[in-house]
Amino acid sequence: MRRMPSHPSAPHGSAGATNLGFLLLGVALAIGLVASSIVVSRGLERIKLAGDKITVKGYAEEKVVSDAGTWRGTVTVRASDMQAGYRELEADTARVLELLRSVAGEAAGGASVSPVASRPQFETGPGGAPTGRVMGYELERTFELSSPDVALIGRVAAGASGLISEGVSINSWPPQFFYNDLNAVKVRLIGAATRDSQQRAEQFAEGSGVTVGALRSASQGVFQITRPNSTETADYGSYDTTTVEKVVKAVVTVEYSVARE
Repeated sequence: MRRMPSHPSAPHGSAGATNLGFLLLGVALAIGLVASSIVVSRGLERIKLAGDKITVKGYAEEKVVSDAGTWRGTVTVRASDMQAGYRELEADTARVLELLRSVAGEAAGGASVSPVASRPQFETGPGGAPTGRVMGYELERTFELSSPDVALIGRVAAGASGLISEGVSINSWPPQFFYNDLNAVKVRLIGAATRDSQQRAEQFAEGSGVTVGALRSASQGVFQITRPNSTETADYGSYDTTTVEKVVKAVVTVEYSVARE
């Protein structure tokens, strides 16, 4: 039987060289990947450090006592005859002015009294539409007194409400109280709220391996002027005028730079 010729075997030296080449290539690639990762991580660290910041809100409040007040009242009468209605309105006007003089004294001279406003009252038909026939008249007059004596304004408001039991057709509006030096208060509050924001930033940074740096930006929120112990807020700010004592509140948003220790 004829034998088939066998294939010559590869020399041992050639195979060893090939394996060594693959090994060296793998080592080179590994070293390159490690080096590139170090470069990238250091680059990312530099970017992060360059952009490190902290944003906090600062809060401050101050109590104030109103130094001005205003009272308003409106007398309204209705009568079938214009002249009769005017006489009744004049009688009620005299009662209101007498009250102002008795409670406010000389300050009553600063009260304003509006001209008489009159409106015809028309008859309405079965469907509710006016028929054009005048059934009577409504006459109205408004009074207003302002004073830095807020206690006086409170007494006038109370006395005016008491006129209703005496037959005077008056609508006495709740007194309004104001504080005139709000701009100075706002300036103080912005400074106090900014200092509060820095303290908050330092508390956040404490134990985090960073230190708080310079102020980068700041924005002022709206002011809230509320009754004491009130939690009410409004997006566009608030100004409560119902109480003599008030609390002015301010919030600021501040951004600080931080650096690694």
